[in-house]
Amino acid sequence: MALTASPYGFLARKHPSGQSRANAYTLVNTATTIGYGDPVKLGTDGLIVIAAAADDIIGIFAGVQYRDATGKPNLSKNWPGSTAGATDIVAYVYDDAEDIFEVQVGAGGTGYVQAVIGAQADVVIAAPNAVTGQSTSYLNATPEAGAAQGQFRVIGFGSDGVYDATLNPFPTVLVQIAQHQYIANKVGI
Repeated sequence: MALTASPYGFLARKHPSGQSRANAYTLVNTATTIGYGDPVKLGTDGLIVIAAAADDIIGIFAGVQYRDATGKPNLSKNWPGSTAGATDIVAYVYDDAEDIFEVQVGAGGTGYVQAVIGAQADVVIAAPNAVTGQSTSYLNATPEAGAAQGQFRVIGFGSDGVYDATLNPFPTVLVQIAQHQYIANKVGI
């Protein structure tokens, strides 16, 4: 149970088939850092960029490989931002619309009771942890109104159980991407 906010982004938990994998995409050498577990989208140029609230999402960032200015290959769970001389940049993304992720809800998540199952909510993007590169993004504390579109569909509760203002003010939930770039959007229940 989380008594303090300690968001960790979106962690891949399972896939209905039992198989989950990250697929390769091209990443632009941009100043924007992308943490492990951050939602990303395909830009209009076909390159991976970090998603913002209300954007359609291609998937969740799982890491990157690239060659540095000396030609040395690098493998990292996060994109550190502009990397002088970096080439052959490949981002790995959990992009299957059926993938299930666990994420922490932001402060004041009082709407996260049993009735939230089937509802949708948007992401709140935050800068990755500067030391670990782990995402610190989280799910908005207020779910979308019924029959409204959000970026993620809540399908269950994480390992810490349902919301309780005293014992668990920062619940974790299991979600799927509801506003996926490859799939037609379907509003919440």
